[in-house]
Amino acid sequence: MSRRDNHLRMTADDLRAARVLTLAVKFFGTRHPISSSSINIDLYPDLDDESFNRQYLRDRELLATFGIHIREAGSDGNDTCWQIDENSYVQGEGLGAQDARILYVLCHDMAYDQSFAYRDELRMALAKISQMYRGTTFPHTDETTPSQHKLLSVLVSCMGSQQGVRVTYTKADGDTITRDLALLGSFGLRGRTYFVASKVLHDGSLAPDSVRTYRLDRFEKARAIAGITYQVPLDFSVSDYERLPFQMGEFAGKAQFLVPVDIGREVTRAMSTHGTSTMRDDGSLLWEVIYSDAHAAASWAVGTGITAVAPQQLVEECESVCQTTCNACLYDGRLGGLAEAAPVSTRQNRAGRTGSVTVVRQLLALAGSLTNEGEVITADDIAGTLGISYDQARHLIALVSLGSGESIDYLPVIMSDEDDEVALMEGAGLSARRVRLTRSETIALSAALAELGVADDDPLVQTLNASYVAPSFSTQDIMRSLEAPSSATDGATLRLCSQAITDGKTLRFSYVPVAGGAMAWRHVVPRLVRRGDDSWYLDAYDLRRGADRVFRIDHMGEVSLEDAAPAPAPPAPNQKKRLVNLHFSDSRYLDLFHWEGLEVVSRDDGGTTARLPHYGGNWLTRHVAACAGTVTTDDSTLAEQAKAYASRVLAES
Repeated sequence: MSRRDNHLRMTADDLRAARVLTLAVKFFGTRHPISSSSINIDLYPDLDDESFNRQYLRDRELLATFGIHIREAGSDGNDTCWQIDENSYVQGEGLGAQDARILYVLCHDMAYDQSFAYRDELRMALAKISQMYRGTTFPHTDETTPSQHKLLSVLVSCMGSQQGVRVTYTKADGDTITRDLALLGSFGLRGRTYFVASKVLHDGSLAPDSVRTYRLDRFEKARAIAGITYQVPLDFSVSDYERLPFQMGEFAGKAQFLVPVDIGREVTRAMSTHGTSTMRDDGSLLWEVIYSDAHAAASWAVGTGITAVAPQQLVEECESVCQTTCNACLYDGRLGGLAEAAPVSTRQNRAGRTGSVTVVRQLLALAGSLTNEGEVITADDIAGTLGISYDQARHLIALVSLGSGESIDYLPVIMSDEDDEVALMEGAGLSARRVRLTRSETIALSAALAELGVADDDPLVQTLNASYVAPSFSTQDIMRSLEAPSSATDGATLRLCSQAITDGKTLRFSYVPVAGGAMAWRHVVPRLVRRGDDSWYLDAYDLRRGADRVFRIDHMGEVSLEDAAPAPAPPAPNQKKRLVNLHFSDSRYLDLFHWEGLEVVSRDDGGTTARLPHYGGNWLTRHVAACAGTVTTDDSTLAEQAKAYASRVLAES
């Protein structure tokens, strides 16, 4: 057995995926109709006429789900001919290379956001548009397991096409149920994806009073129900069903919070969808919102940096949280060896069938990137762009080779001996024309751009709508099913940062430190834009200070692009973060906040032990302080900062 045969271990899904890829490329390579007999001989040589017609129909239906529509185009004597509908292809010039790269950088972080339901669809949209651009692939850890990828794909597809879905779901009390659902919308909360759904009847109508909220990680199975489609009610808005962490349960009262001028994205988003706010003379806001759990509301206020002013019970609860933290011992040196002793999570390497649908999508994205003769694409490029493991990327490269078969005219590619690189053969042209975005991919991109603060009349959006979106498609109705974007996003600054990254230029801007202080001018080499601590950040190398720094986007002003740095910035360190170990004796605080990058190491009767990266800033300090002494850490500095923060909140109350 050869080395390649040894590691491939082809499944039926793999074989079908390779065949469907070759079928698509066969049509990509010609503008003329192709006869059924030619398709049968080349791709289905072992099937009789009846079996060929059945399998060919299934493969066409699969390609149609990706926006590639193969239609009848007359006949050649007694033989039916086929051709790709021209509306399947991107119209006109599409985005230029620079705009495609900027779009990739802008949206890349959201494509890995665990609270964004359309993250997988966004990755595929970016791969189609940027054609797997190899200069701006950033490392990301995808926390979604293979089984959840499959579930998410089914759920998002059904929600986008408004098709009924039959699910098996585990409720909070542990009971497992099976239901037929109409998915009406989705939102993110504390790093998790939630769906709002109604029970759906066989005629497509929605069962009265059956709208509920479902959490992605509690779905066990999901499959589309053939023949059942529904309409989202005109008065539906997903924001009506979003719940803040302190609103779980029966209504307890209305709270009033004083919100400072400079506040994080989580509070800004909460205020845009819940309660009412009034501007005060000093620029701060008085926010009135209902609550169900006074202790959770108090802890959330302490953890997000807002101040409770009414009712008195809530004010006293906030003081109690801070006082308990001040009196507690938060440092536990016994946790110190945890990061080294505990095994690293291998969730994304779990075994599990990916399925022919997912594999075909990935192969089509890979084929679409093979446009320049001799240009090499590596397994690392593919893994970074599609959000898959290195071994899965090598497997895709091997499947491209398998799809070539004996018909090298269709897929004229060469692979390295280790299946870790692929390139077009010299003198070859794959002619893999770019395909329009699917409905789900369009929704994903629209939602991402809205979250980034890119206006509908922006030239980038207009080009995407004219060139990449399927004809007569509108996202106006579906946008009611997505959570409202944060009003704190500075889209213009984000775009400039992304442009500087793609063009290899430096940025000059004024900056006011988050912790306070005088404005200062900065000149930096930008590395990455990302979300964290409920805000947008720029990771960059500060040329004046000679070190890597992190800047909050909404604290940057008068941003301008400059020429490349006079001397190249040193490469970004492999490990900019430090790991912090935490032990939670009360697990409810795990759900009260979004703990950025948290990885659970162990659970037992004594609580939950976890670790997470600490990039700096004060979000982790606030969160630990808000846990009322129920969290301990091996980081003595963090423990002292949390106690000092709680003491300061007490003094100001």
